[in-house]
Amino acid sequence: MKARISAVVCLLCVLGSVELTRAEDPYNQRVADPYALSPDPPTMSSGTPEFYLSFMAGIGIPRSTEATFTDGTTPTFVEDVDYKTKFSLGGNLGVWFPTRNKLAGFDLGMELTAFLWYPDVHCCQDNYNFDPAAGTGTATEIQGLYIGPNFLIRYPLAISDAYPNGRWFPYVGIGVGMHQMAMRPGGFHGASSCCVPGGALDTNVITDQRSTTVGWQAVGGVKAHLFKYVAFFVEAKYLQAHHDGLVTDRFGQSSVFNFTGGNLVVNQHSSTIDTILVHGGLSLHFDWKP
Repeated sequence: MKARISAVVCLLCVLGSVELTRAEDPYNQRVADPYALSPDPPTMSSGTPEFYLSFMAGIGIPRSTEATFTDGTTPTFVEDVDYKTKFSLGGNLGVWFPTRNKLAGFDLGMELTAFLWYPDVHCCQDNYNFDPAAGTGTATEIQGLYIGPNFLIRYPLAISDAYPNGRWFPYVGIGVGMHQMAMRPGGFHGASSCCVPGGALDTNVITDQRSTTVGWQAVGGVKAHLFKYVAFFVEAKYLQAHHDGLVTDRFGQSSVFNFTGGNLVVNQHSSTIDTILVHGGLSLHFDWKP
């Protein structure tokens, strides 16, 4: 009899222990109450690096700039080269380091930026890509490329539990990088019937002639989160670089020679290139926890 009572007591202890373990198991609590221990939605944590990837598009607005020809042709100096305002596109890869407690509310960051723009010089600008005496000229197609790092500072606003690094923020920065101009005298964009014999258009685009140098830029903008990890931004850049190896066909000879199967003719010049770029785009933000 005592043995049976002992066996029953042991069985009750085992069952009680199992039930207590089940009650303490978070999985079983979620089954009983699905909302009791449901995890909070992911948030970006204040104080940890905030990585982002951006895509942008906009326009490049070249400022009227002089050209000094270094190949012995005259006139040597042409002022106010008529670079055209055209579309621009690019992207950024960067990181913010939330340090606002140490920097009076500001955060530091850095990014690698790259973008293209197309400041063509259409036919026909006297003594740059058109010979007024001979009546021959051609378009000068240009592609600008900039790649380089920016060093940034921002001031986060609308900080909350959901957006510890700021729902939106203004930012400014400065950078230095590679500035390249690829030029194609003899291209058809912007050419007119005045530019080749017989009133025909020459559609043969010449191989790029490239000039690469060091450029610098200043940037400023505003970014606002549409969702937790998706933000919209608008920014403006001022970009400047000096080139010694730019080229154009200043007398329209490439257009004539292309039409008759001849060779490329270019005239080398130097110029300081100033461009204002306005971009808008979307950023994907990521929170990294060590």
